[in-house]
Amino acid sequence: MKYESSKACTNQRYVQLLINITALMSEIIPFPVPNQQQKSDLDAVIDAALMAIPRQDREKLRFELIKTIDSYDAFFSEWSLSLPEDSNETLRKQIYDIAHQEHDRKIQMLKDIMRLKIKELVAEYRQRK
Repeated sequence: MKYESSKACTNQRYVQLLINITALMSEIIPFPVPNQQQKSDLDAVIDAALMAIPRQDREKLRFELIKTIDSYDAFFSEWSLSLPEDSNETLRKQIYDIAHQEHDRKIQMLKDIMRLKIKELVAEYRQRK
């Protein structure tokens, strides 16, 4: 008798597991996932600057922009942070906050450089053509 009741209990667990799996399967995201990524302000500026350029040349200018940005290497995107070992938590948080602000400032500078560089590349292209 004991075996029967444990078997029934196991069957109930199995049924509950199937119900849970079915509920999860109804939440599965269908493929392909639509690209809903929004363009940033920077992308909009770049696209607007390149709009009047023929497609093939547009890709060349975009590649030149990428090469320019890559030439800055890690200056804008990486930073190291050394905290004094004997500092308290408040000081550590303040140092981290300042470093984070500096990083945000560098990223903004990089975006400004990209805005100016794409305008320069388009102007140079128009002079050549």
